[in-house]
Amino acid sequence: MNRLLAGAAVCLIVFAASPAAAQFPLFQQPGQPGAFLDPQELEPTRKAPFLIVPSFTISEEYNDNVFLDNRNRQSDFITGFTPGIAISIERPTYRLAAGYNFTAELFARETSESHAFDRQSFFLDTMWKVDPFLTLSLTDSFIFSTDTNAIARENVSTGRNRSTGNTLGAGATYQLTDVWTLRGGGSYTLERFSGNSLENSDVYRANVGVDRRLSSRLTVGAGFEFGYFDISNEPKTTTYTPRIGATWRATDTITLALSGGPTVERREGGDTRLTPAITASYGQKVWFGSIGLSYDRAVGTAGGLGGPTDDDIVSGYVNITTLMRGLTVQLLPRYSNVQSPNSNQIDIRSFTTALQVTYRLTDWVSVIGGYQFFHQRSDGTGVTSIGTTVANDADQNRLFFGLTFGYPIRFD
Repeated sequence: MNRLLAGAAVCLIVFAASPAAAQFPLFQQPGQPGAFLDPQELEPTRKAPFLIVPSFTISEEYNDNVFLDNRNRQSDFITGFTPGIAISIERPTYRLAAGYNFTAELFARETSESHAFDRQSFFLDTMWKVDPFLTLSLTDSFIFSTDTNAIARENVSTGRNRSTGNTLGAGATYQLTDVWTLRGGGSYTLERFSGNSLENSDVYRANVGVDRRLSSRLTVGAGFEFGYFDISNEPKTTTYTPRIGATWRATDTITLALSGGPTVERREGGDTRLTPAITASYGQKVWFGSIGLSYDRAVGTAGGLGGPTDDDIVSGYVNITTLMRGLTVQLLPRYSNVQSPNSNQIDIRSFTTALQVTYRLTDWVSVIGGYQFFHQRSDGTGVTSIGTTVANDADQNRLFFGLTFGYPIRFD
């Protein structure tokens, strides 16, 4: 779950396998399949071996910049109807959680934007403990949206455009001894855009590593990561990143992690360069819930604008869960700086902050509401294949509320 939000629309839900959990249509989180949004864990049926949760959300949104373009600001009221289903199967040696939804939207003014399937999402989150030493995992996160900044971790907006993002990942962990652990994995990220001026991409990543537990609180590790970037109209690019890092449980409530190393980037028929790769995180349980902050610097893409780029992403969260039973308040800020190396072709900064609230009236009915602000500025000098600027300046405010109905069907 570490990538915290993108500017998704009011009627897109990340499902949780719990009845009437905080299913937020507005705040999509790319690359984070199976986000369980019930931090209070109020519903005992979550522990059922097999749980199916059909659900339906009706919502209303006010959006003051529907097209995410300050040169063409159009505001609108949008009514959404979102049916969906979530499935959870859990046993001592395996777990499967999956969910899918789509949204029918009705625009009050821009009626040509009203469609039934312009918002879709799917997640898959699985784990299989083959034996006491070997654990396998498989995840998938799919987003189809007209908000281009909703489908990728970089949060780059290229306006209103039908786009698809999907990340499929697999991993394995093998416990060699009580203190040594081997790990490995891979992922495939696909991004597709309907606009002719935007660039599709396929990114393949693989990693291997070893961890050594030095104490009950400190673990150190080393690994190697490989990346292959296949971006339309761009040279093929490969990256090689050796990493070292550590995870430190400073107290019973505070966890810190840091890893990094040099990334060697090679472009097909081009130059080779060196750039740092850094990942750092801080998480803490506090009296009112939990707080966290993370930083990630890596080679990535700029959504439909191509790449590869140097991406600096800072994200945080504040979860308030102790005010009253059934009430959850979340604050989710995120800042992204995406730049082309050695040029000003792509130079985009975006900031998103969201406040979202859920109150569970009953086990199967929740009231949801929230506010999101998105801000993007571009100083890039590049243009697309049809001569337009690579990214538009955008300021967007979105306010929404709704009701979610979800009845759990439990199979013991």
